Parts: sequence; structure tokens; C-alpha cells
Amino acid sequence: MPTVLKQIQRYYKGKFRADLTAGLTIGMVGIPQSMAYAVIAGVNPVYGLFTAIIPAIIGALFGSSPFLVTGPTNPTALVTASVLLGYVDRGNYLEFVLALSILAGLFKLLFGLLKLGSLTRYLSNSVLVGFLSAAGVLIIAGQVGNLFGVTLPRSSNLWTILVNLIRNFSNINGLTLTVSVVSIAMMLLLRRLNPKLPAGLITVILAGLAAYLTGFTERGVQLVDAFGLPESIQLSFHIPAIAWSEIPALLVPGAAVALFGLMETVSITKTMSQMTGDRPDPSREMVGQGLASLTGGFFHCMPSSGSPSRTVINVVSGAKTRLSAVYSGLSVLVFILAASRLIGYIPMAALGAVVVVSSAGLINLKLIQMTWQSRIQSRVVMSLTFIFALILPLEYAIFIGVLASLLIFLGESSQINLSYISEDSDGRFIELPVESIKYQKPQIIIINVEGDLYFAAVEGLQDELEKILETHPKVLILRFRRTHLLASTGVVALNQFIRTAQKSGIHILFCGIHEKILETLDSAGIVNTIGATNIFTADDHLLSSTLQALEKAKSLLHADEQPS
Repeated sequence: MPTVLKQIQRYYKGKFRADLTAGLTIGMVGIPQSMAYAVIAGVNPVYGLFTAIIPAIIGALFGSSPFLVTGPTNPTALVTASVLLGYVDRGNYLEFVLALSILAGLFKLLFGLLKLGSLTRYLSNSVLVGFLSAAGVLIIAGQVGNLFGVTLPRSSNLWTILVNLIRNFSNINGLTLTVSVVSIAMMLLLRRLNPKLPAGLITVILAGLAAYLTGFTERGVQLVDAFGLPESIQLSFHIPAIAWSEIPALLVPGAAVALFGLMETVSITKTMSQMTGDRPDPSREMVGQGLASLTGGFFHCMPSSGSPSRTVINVVSGAKTRLSAVYSGLSVLVFILAASRLIGYIPMAALGAVVVVSSAGLINLKLIQMTWQSRIQSRVVMSLTFIFALILPLEYAIFIGVLASLLIFLGESSQINLSYISEDSDGRFIELPVESIKYQKPQIIIINVEGDLYFAAVEGLQDELEKILETHPKVLILRFRRTHLLASTGVVALNQFIRTAQKSGIHILFCGIHEKILETLDSAGIVNTIGATNIFTADDHLLSSTLQALEKAKSLLHADEQPS
């Protein structure tokens, strides 16, 4: 016990103030954001505040990153609204949002327990850039009703939103539009004057105060109160009231929300690790995020995810431990207890302004430019993901983006790079293109193989090696130092190639063989086929096994030249 007390005392003296300051800062920024994101998801702003409490605390305690702040986010709210679009007109829409949070949490938890966190490395950055850019456009477009003071049908299709706005152009409320413009201008001005100011919170407080003093509602300005605030604005345990028969239809939407939430979370944790030097465990982070969303669903919370903006603020504000995120959740709870009834006076136009300003950051022009200029594959994938996200339901766009990432990975990893290693006049090794072999036609050929030999790569390797055999060398040395995977298809192809070469009187030697590759060769019978003395394993000395193989090749060549 004395040890625990000492640790608490040490924390209080050294880190408590920094964590508390960071937590309060996150809370001030997160309060207006959370309410605005709830509006995107189609639920009362109060439920956004709830999502900034429970998931923030659970995610901080069980996740791997000490700085990640969990809660409602712009894109996750948009995906939630999109996948539940068919339930909007039902009286129990909120229950489906809560059920979706639970299912998404279960999927994340399952991914984490199965240690699938490493799979997130295969998600292409171009997919994420394309999707987030489209999400920014859709989120801003989705707020035109609140910004202009018109009632529009819910839609996640950009064209439909614009058409509906044009049709209702005559119904635009001038005062609502004024509140929107002033709120956006105020947030931008406050950010420019002092980036550390909680611009969103100041804006919604002033807008709410103006509504309270001037009676905006009498002039057609819609307030949060029009949503119908819950009778009791307090956290309470609640099981979503939907029939079991409804759950199967929510499985794919739940998986889509979970998958995108993980993409968003892993992206921000990777970025933060560069700032802090911390190396998060993706699988443990999945568990933390899963528990956060799962638990939150039973406390009136919408689906949650790691928040990029609040996580950056957490780090910049000087947070020392994961307790800063816990304090942020507690600060939002205090706000609800102290000022819950004042929430109803906030104009929806002001919350729409918060959404617009925060969503604009999703459209990162510098990142788009970098991705566009990198290479043609990234350009195509980013563009297709962006277009699909604008015209298709978002869950489809997410799965298409992930599929595109996997196809890119398979395509790139299937490329086996071969190079010809030769000796110059001074006896030093030089690396040349494989094409130079047909001009030199050496008796001993050393081929450096770069890449893993699995089903997608084998055919290309076979074609290249067959071309080399056509130059009729006496000895062919294959260097596998940069090969770490030999799958069954690769084993079959190598075995066939060796037999073809041996029938032509060509000696085959392997060098740079790693231990795992050697075990595979042995179990597949290739060691017996090629001969154990013709295989040279890799060691700590670069080119050591290559030199040994070259000496063996010269001795074989000399033996072949001797009269029988």
C-alpha cells in the first residue's frame, strides 16, 4: 500500500496538472464537436455528449496509446447516418444507433482478440485520403438544411442533397443563414487570433445566449430544443429496444462502421507515434476501441472512434498519461450536470457551423496533392474511392476501398525483382539488369531474387528464370537473401525449375538461404533434389554465402571441363 500511495503522490506532483489541463482543454473543444457530430448521425446532440464521456474513459483505460482520445467523430457519425438511412423514419431510430454502436464494438473487440491489428498496415493511405475527402464534402453538404434554415429529406448522396436544396431555395430563412455565416466567421477568427482558444465552445455559447435574449425561435431559427431533449439528461444503463430479428440486417453496417473506425484510429495513432515516440499495439487498440463502443451502446452512446482532432489537442496540450482522456470525459459529465438545460437554447445553425469548420479539415489539400503526385496507382485508388463515396452508400465505398487496398498489395507484392550479379575486372561484385545476360552469356550466372515466393508471384518468376536458361549457362546460382516467404506454389515451381535445369545439364545452387526457407526446402524434398552441398545459408556477413556458392560453381565448372 505505501508503494501505491507513493506512486499516486509522484503522479500528483509530476503529471496530474498537465493531464488535467489537457483533459479540460479536450473537453472544451469536444463539447460543441460532440453535439454537432450527433446531429450528423441524426440523433439529439445530448447523445453526442454522452459519447464523449463513456467511450473516452473506457478507450483510455483499455487501449494501447496513452494519448488517443476516443469519442464521436465526424466520419464515423457520417457512416452511422449513411448505413442507417433506411431507419430514419422509424420512431425508434435512436435504438438502432445504439444497437449499431454495440455491434461495431463487438466487431472491433473480435478483431483485437484475434490479433488482426497488423492487417491494418495493408490499408492504403490513398483509400483513406479519398474517403476522408469525400466524407468532408458529404458532411458539409449534409448541414445545408441547418445552415440555411430549411427542412430537407435525409440523404447521403451529394447530388440528392443539392437538388433538394435548390427545390427549397425559396424557403431559406435569412436569420438562420446570418447565424450560420456569423458563427463560421467567429470560429475562423478566434482560431486565427489564438489557436488555443475553444473557438467552437465560445461560438455556441454566444449563439445560445443571443437566442435566449432575442427570441430567435419566433423568427424561424431552429434551436436544439426542437429536437426534443430527453426528460432526464443523465447517463443511465439502457438495452436498445429492438427485436432480435432486426439484428442480422445490422451486421454488415456494424462491420462497416467498425472497419472504418479502426482505419481512422490506426491512422491517427500512427501519426501520433511520430510526434511522441510511442509505439501503439494495433490489436490492443482494437480491444480498447471495441470495449469503448460496446459499453457506450448500453449508455445511450452513438458509435465512437479515435478522434484525430482531440488526440492532437491532447498531445499539444502537454498530456503525460492516458488519464488526460479520462479527465476529458469527466469534464463533459460535469458540463452536462451543470448546464444541461441550457443546451436547448443553442441554434442548430451554430452547431452546423461547428460541423462545417471541423469537417473542412478532412479535405487535406496538401495530402491530396502528395497522393496525386506520388504514382498512378495511388492517384487512381484515391480518385475512385472519392467518387464511390459520393455516389454509393458509404458502407459500400468502405468495402470497395479496402478491396482496392488488398488488390494493390497483392499486385505490388507479386512483383519479383531479379538482378544479375557479376564481377568487374577488379573482382568486385556489381549489380546489372537481367537483360545484360543475353549479351554476355556467362557460364556462371548469379541471380539476386527480391520478393516473397507465393502464388501471385510465382508465374512471373518462372517466366524470367526460363529466359535465363535459354542463355545456356553451366551453373546458375539463385541468391535468396531478400526472400523470407516460400509458399507451397513457390515450392512446386522451384522443384519443377530445378528438374528442367538439371535435364539440360545446368547445375543449380542456392545461396543466402534463411533458416525458415531452408526448413521449407528440406520438408519439400528440394534439398535432396538439389543436393545439400549446393545450398549455402545466410549469415551475418553480407555476400559470404554468395562467395561460397561462387567457389562451388567454379569447382563444378572445372570438373565439367575435365575429360571423362
